[in-house]
Amino acid sequence: MSEPFIIDAHAHLGRPGMFFTPESEPKALLDLMDYLEIECAICTDQLSVGEGCEETLPALRNIYEKSGGRLRYLAVFNPNRAAGCMAAMERAKNWPGFAGIKIHPSFHGVPAEDARYEPAWQFAAERDVPILAHTWSVSDYNPVQQLSTPARFEPYVREFSKVRLVLGHAGGRGAGRREAVRMAHEHEHVFLDIAGDIFCHRLIEDLAATVPPEKILFGSDAPWLDPRSRLTHVLLADVSASVKVKILRENAVRVYRIGAKSPC
Repeated sequence: MSEPFIIDAHAHLGRPGMFFTPESEPKALLDLMDYLEIECAICTDQLSVGEGCEETLPALRNIYEKSGGRLRYLAVFNPNRAAGCMAAMERAKNWPGFAGIKIHPSFHGVPAEDARYEPAWQFAAERDVPILAHTWSVSDYNPVQQLSTPARFEPYVREFSKVRLVLGHAGGRGAGRREAVRMAHEHEHVFLDIAGDIFCHRLIEDLAATVPPEKILFGSDAPWLDPRSRLTHVLLADVSASVKVKILRENAVRVYRIGAKSPC
């Protein structure tokens, strides 16, 4: 490729206060994107995950504009602060760079099928924006992950069948990933991203063999993980070049309605 073409569909900005992420500012992410020829990223503000998006969306719009359109942003919907989040999302719905909604049932302590998420799904359906959801498998050492297993999203997937849902982290490992794969097969608008510490042998080959390649999105989970740890899984995978291009760019263009030409 003569110019950057990769889209990172799962990245983060800012410091959450609970983990050590020293290179989490926009400049650090952009510098790394330049080095790795990543054209643009879909970002979640880390403080928003804990607090909701009421106070953060204007700053994220400013970051998008200063980045030349390379750092798009998601509005975190916190069901515990639903009214404030919905008001902020309504204000931001037509802003440049607004890419969709992020939900994180495990962090917010609210199971994915809970009725408190309905306003976010309704907003996504009416505004034609995707939802990126944290998903993972049941974990003995991190029991709140049980709130985000892929199948728990299924009642909303059925009710809002046209909403594009990205199962972040592809459901995690083991049973979570099997659920995510099944849902990608059974539901037209369910997609998987590969962000996170999933270092399974032949991950991309297995996913591309079990779900349509149009359903898989590259995501780095930066700054938690260096994007190179995810990129090598794709670039060195034993799949065709056309499948790699779908994963690294084309699928994100469709899901997040990104323009085909630079800048994003």
